[in-house]
Formats: sequence, C-alpha cells, structure tokens
Amino acid sequence: MIRCIVYSRTSTADQESGLETQIDDVSAKIYQAGDREIVAVIKDEDIPGDSDPEYREGFKKVLEMAEKDEFDELWSQSRDRLSRDVDVLGYIRILLKKRDIPIVCLDDEDNKAFARIKDLFGEMELEKYREKRYKGMLRRIKSEKVMSRPPFGYTVSEEGGLMIDESKRGLIRRLFGEFDNPYGSLKTLSIKYNIPVSTLRNIRSNAIYRTGEVRWAGKIAYFVEPVVPEDKDRRLNLE
Repeated sequence: MIRCIVYSRTSTADQESGLETQIDDVSAKIYQAGDREIVAVIKDEDIPGDSDPEYREGFKKVLEMAEKDEFDELWSQSRDRLSRDVDVLGYIRILLKKRDIPIVCLDDEDNKAFARIKDLFGEMELEKYREKRYKGMLRRIKSEKVMSRPPFGYTVSEEGGLMIDESKRGLIRRLFGEFDNPYGSLKTLSIKYNIPVSTLRNIRSNAIYRTGEVRWAGKIAYFVEPVVPEDKDRRLNLE
C-alpha cells in the first residue's frame, strides 16, 4: 500500500472552508488511484511577507516525515498550493527527490506517472516514456492482453488476457435482468446487492458485458467472451 500525505495551503486564516475543499478533492483522487492510503493531512498558511520554507510549519512537518520514511507520495491540489515562489517549490522538490518521493498535483497536465517523470528527467524523457507506453499498449492489444484494471466480473487469465470471473457471472446476469426493468433504479440495486451506484452505472454502460468489446482510445481493440450475450433479434418492446 502506497502511503500518501495531503498538503493544503491557504493565504489567510479565515479560509478554512477552502482548505477543506482542497483536502476533499485531493483525497478523492488518491482513493480513485487505488492501492493508496492517506497517512497524514497537512494544513499550511502563508507567513505575510515571507515565503521562506523554514517558516512554514507544514513544510517542516513534510520534511520531518520524509526523514523518518513515513510516506511515499506527496499530493496537493496544485503546484501553486505548494508555493507561489518557484524557488520554494524547487527547494522542497529537491529534498523529496533525494528520497525518491514524487509530488503529485491535480492540476498537472499529465497523470501522476507522467508528472513524476517530467519532474525527475525533463520533457525529453517524458516524450520517450509516452512513446514507449504507447508501443507497449499496441503490443498488448495485438496479443489481446489486459491493458488496465479488469472491469467488474472479469479477471486476468494465466496468459494475461481477460476472462469471466465465474464467481460473479450469475450476479452480473441477474443485474442485467434488473437493468431492463423500467421501474427499477440504480440506488435500489445498490442497496439490494451492496454495490456502489458508480460501479453499477459502469457495468450497465460497458459494452463488454453484452458484446465482448474491449475498447481503447474510444475504439474496439479486441473481443472477449461477453457475460450476457446480446440477442441481435431482440427489440425493445414498446407495448
């Protein structure tokens, strides 16, 4: 499990709600990233007229925790939250870089993996990484291997491809039967089967369950066995 700390900052003491919004936004992204836990939330305030990191209690706490190897990633809403002064941002980035601790910010143009590479090696290495990742994805598509986390109800075979998780086949078939009920609701199904509404919404909209389509970049990459094969002769009953 990757240990994360959330760093938030506001310029005045009366902006507590702004801090909490930052923390909520960053925390949500951390949990969405998966395999991560939040070990600390650090709130900081600017010292009027002084941006020296030694006068920021939050930075002191970050560095103390880094010295004790108490976290693996630092997350913040934006680079601006870390500092309005480029020199201060560079200061803390260098210290964390020495300990191989990446800084992840929600306003980065690229995802956290890209952002880390960009920080450590620069734009040229970032482009090489993108090209390498793209070619790797094409190879996986050609060999029909898993490209990301399997959708609910599927698992990874010994060969690295997608296969139906037999323990969930019956549940998914039952769910699709309930999806067809015009008087049903996802909230009701969520309570009934103890599955988040967001997961149910993804199941209902993902073509893989009915047609076996595995998509990448908005197009069909390859096909796998569908859980609920679509009957092409079946039409919506309007009566």
